[in-house]
Amino acid sequence: MKIWDAPWCPARKAIMLTRQKSAVGRARARSGKTCSRGDARQMNEQPNDATTHTTQNMGLDELPQFVDTSQGDVPPEPVSPEAKAAAKRRSNRQFIAILVAMSVMLVVGVGLILYPTVADAWNRHVASRAVAGYVEQVADTSKEDREAQLARAREYNESLVGRGVTRFLPTEEEKKEYNAILDITGTGIMGYVTIPKIDARLPIYHGTDETVLQIASGHMEGSSFPIGGESTHAVLTGHTGLPSAMLFTGIDTLEKGDTFTVTVYDDVLTYEVEETHVVLPDNVKNLEIQEGRDLVSLVTCTPYGVNSHRLIVTGTRIPTPEEAKHATYENKALKQDMLITVIITVATIAALVTVFTVQRRRLRGAGKPSHHARGRH
Repeated sequence: MKIWDAPWCPARKAIMLTRQKSAVGRARARSGKTCSRGDARQMNEQPNDATTHTTQNMGLDELPQFVDTSQGDVPPEPVSPEAKAAAKRRSNRQFIAILVAMSVMLVVGVGLILYPTVADAWNRHVASRAVAGYVEQVADTSKEDREAQLARAREYNESLVGRGVTRFLPTEEEKKEYNAILDITGTGIMGYVTIPKIDARLPIYHGTDETVLQIASGHMEGSSFPIGGESTHAVLTGHTGLPSAMLFTGIDTLEKGDTFTVTVYDDVLTYEVEETHVVLPDNVKNLEIQEGRDLVSLVTCTPYGVNSHRLIVTGTRIPTPEEAKHATYENKALKQDMLITVIITVATIAALVTVFTVQRRRLRGAGKPSHHARGRH
């Protein structure tokens, strides 16, 4: 017997009673009669034979079907080893991609941080080699050739006296003559300037072209050659605040009494700072040749990043101490820059090696069965 055929089934009784009431209500409506609550109650207690017969004859298919939707505790489907391996490979690929991206970002970031230091260190190295090459060339130059070049330089300096600002506007013929004086190496180097306070030693090139000022100091054409002598005023220019080189960065810290030297051939000329000026670019009043005086001015742009004015640091000639003539130059800033570069580079390499080592161990561990997996086998 099916559960719906059992007379004691509560659901069957409830549905039969409901349909009985509906049938009685429809019958009353057709006859136009109403019944009291008592009649309805009596009808409920004594169902008529027709209704009872109708409901009793209802088939199981006409009754609502109740479906048990509870799933119970269904165990999860087992994952195949191939699926696990594929998921692990996807995870490893994602991890490696993230690792590579982080490594690239780390290298780029460190490169950006190190660029000014490395670039300046490289520029100092190039400048030092240029100075060393100049010194070697001077040693190979005969005394007669030196004297001939110095004589031409003195003649050039004498021709500038009394010319005023027109000396800064040379003709093509004067430019050609200018570039041939004191150029014993054929590279345009006429000497080098040393500024101890800012730890700088830079070769001095003919002219103030941008290609020169990016790597060294440039001698302003129309000013005296820096060989000393009365009624001379040499002007040496250099950039300040370049990300790739220090050059004249820091000459704004020079104060009255500080010294710097200019070396041409074997002559070391010492100058003591006596005044500084900040002027507009077209103001050359402070660069005039003064009768009977031996001057050298260091000129750079100011302020940093704006470069709307020119800073002029002027020194007057003083006797050079004997020990300074034979002093060797030790570039402390270059050593410090190289030390910082080495430290940061080593730290970066160590970080990358650590990350790759951890990843390698992780990949090796992923290929080995777990402790529980080994126990099951």
